Amino acid sequence: MEKEKQFLEIVAKYCDKPADELTHEMRFREDLGFNSLAFMTFLGDIEDTFDIELEEEEALKITTIGEALDYLNTL
Repeated sequence: MEKEKQFLEIVAKYCDKPADELTHEMRFREDLGFNSLAFMTFLGDIEDTFDIELEEEEALKITTIGEALDYLNTL
């Protein structure tokens, strides 16, 4: 659960919503206003925070917060 909280706090840095208002169904582009540059920067923050390396091809398929958390939990 701590990992999810950290993740949501990172997402909140890139949008106009506080972490406690984010839901798993929210889409990065449509609901949170991420553009391509913001999403790539966000992925870099995720890699740094959790000391992981994301597969770019897989990461670019992610559209929702829930999908991102599921992917993060597989690493």
